[in-house]
Amino acid sequence: MKKCFLTIVFLSALFLLGFANEEPIKVSIESYKVWDSQSATETYEELDEVFPGDEILYVLTYENVSESTIEGLQMIALIPEGTFYIRGSATGEKREHLDWESRELELYFSFDGGETFGKPPLFFEEVRGGMAVRRLVNPTAYTNIMWVYERQFKPSDILKVLYRVKVSN
Repeated sequence: MKKCFLTIVFLSALFLLGFANEEPIKVSIESYKVWDSQSATETYEELDEVFPGDEILYVLTYENVSESTIEGLQMIALIPEGTFYIRGSATGEKREHLDWESRELELYFSFDGGETFGKPPLFFEEVRGGMAVRRLVNPTAYTNIMWVYERQFKPSDILKVLYRVKVSN
C-alpha cells in the first residue's frame, strides 16, 4: 500500500476584526490517528504518517488570551485535501459528546472552499437540459466546518471542538 503523507492546513479564523496588533485568540490543533474505530474501545496515537482508509481525529482548542469578552466567536476548520469528513463526527452534531467538548455551538458546513456556509442538508444547483435542478451535497464533499459560539467568550475561557476525517483511497 502506498504511503500517503498529508500536509495539514487549517484556516485559523479571520474572525476577529478590531483588535489591532493583538492576537486575542490562541488556537492550538492536535491530530490523532484513530485505531479500532469499529470496536467498543478506541485508541489514539499522535499523527505521524497516514495511509488510505486511516481515520484522523482533530481537536481544536481556542483560548481567549485577551482582556476583552468576544461575542459571536467563529471557529473555522479546513477538511484537508486528500481526506473526507466523517458524517456525524463534529462537535455540535447529534451524537454523544465527550466531557471536555463545548456544547453550546451552532454548526455549519461548506462545500465550496469556505465561500458559503450552511446547516445540513446542503444543496447546490446545476443546470440539466435547460432546467435548474437542486441536488443534495454528500457530506464527503464538505471542505470546511464552522462552529459559532453565540455566548460570551470571556477572558481566559477555553473552547474545544473536534471532528474526524478519513484519508481517501
